[in-house]
Amino acid sequence: MKKKPFWDEDQIEQLLEKAPKIKDERSKDEVLQRLKESIVFDSHTEQQPVIVKKKMSWKPLIASIASLFVLVFIASTFMGNAPEIALPLDAEDAQLEDTSSHEPATTRMMESHSMEMENNDLSPKLMAMPNHTVVNEQQLEGFTLFTIGLVGDDAESVPVSFLIPTEIVERQLGTKTPTKLQLYQEFAPFIEEQSLGFKEYHPFKGNFTEKGDNLVHQLPEDHMYDAGSAALSNYKGALIDTFGESYDQVLLTNEEGTQITLSYMGEVSEPIELTGKKTNYNYFSYQMRDGSTYLSPNFRMSFSDVKDALLNMTTEANDIYHTAILPDVSFQVKVKRKTVTVTFDELLDLDKYDSVQAMRMIEGILLTAASFNKEVKFEQIKQQDWGGFHFSKPLPKPVAPNLIVYDFSTIE
Repeated sequence: MKKKPFWDEDQIEQLLEKAPKIKDERSKDEVLQRLKESIVFDSHTEQQPVIVKKKMSWKPLIASIASLFVLVFIASTFMGNAPEIALPLDAEDAQLEDTSSHEPATTRMMESHSMEMENNDLSPKLMAMPNHTVVNEQQLEGFTLFTIGLVGDDAESVPVSFLIPTEIVERQLGTKTPTKLQLYQEFAPFIEEQSLGFKEYHPFKGNFTEKGDNLVHQLPEDHMYDAGSAALSNYKGALIDTFGESYDQVLLTNEEGTQITLSYMGEVSEPIELTGKKTNYNYFSYQMRDGSTYLSPNFRMSFSDVKDALLNMTTEANDIYHTAILPDVSFQVKVKRKTVTVTFDELLDLDKYDSVQAMRMIEGILLTAASFNKEVKFEQIKQQDWGGFHFSKPLPKPVAPNLIVYDFSTIE
């Protein structure tokens, strides 16, 4: 979205009106006498007529003074704390200044987010749901879901998701329904993680092969995934966030395909679980240094009971992951088969809160319940319809968190 220019025609006109008005209060005789004394008249030819080729006008002088006044003011703004000045470009200048063909796809995406949404088939669905970050089932029409764990500022995996147009997937892989491993191997190298504010991490080192519902990861000697306890934790989290929705386990081996030894783990004989009770997480708010905020598991803390997981969301456990529950808001939880009922202790007026924070709380609760394969019914909310949600009935389970709109059209 372009910023509104700081200078516009009305402001310039107002400055010109405020410029000092120059008046000449001398009489005609005084002017004539000054002219005679100047080089316009020769003292020896006073009787000859004076020829004035161009009538003198004060307007250019006034405009010059006003322009000088404007320039001085502009200079002072750069020296002080004045608002940012953004000069508009006309269409031809904009084309000359356009360097988008040389920029990363992520840079162009983030600078023209609204334009991307307007030109994308996903736009009507997301525009009807302002500030949504989760992916819902109805958004998948015409798109292929691609999930991946990206490394945040604190060396922990953050689960994010992309929607790749199906025609691009088919063009690149020759099928509309590739395996998750095929999808990862094709599109993970295309994700410019640093442009999104994350650390460079993907693609994983080594080779993956599918073995039924499981994966085998053959690691090279220099993989460094066990360089420390944090590195190992991030590696496991990235595997879960990337492959968890498609595979059950990842078996780790060396390049020869035999048992591998990792620091802090010793000999690895058991596979890494990608699903099951160990991946029943609740979701907290994680803010990156660039200000972007994501919903993420709290250091991979898992729960055996959805009620405990939801009630734990109100706890401020550390300085990295913060509760997504709105201030001074509490609730009760009841579970009946596949539905979790969340009842707020007091009538909750969502319009009294920042809409982004309110949306983050709703989505965090939905994601937490979804990790237990359950849907949520909210009670004690003043609004029946808000932000694309219909609170009169159970809300559908989200299929992925932290949607990032990304330009895949330039992939070759």
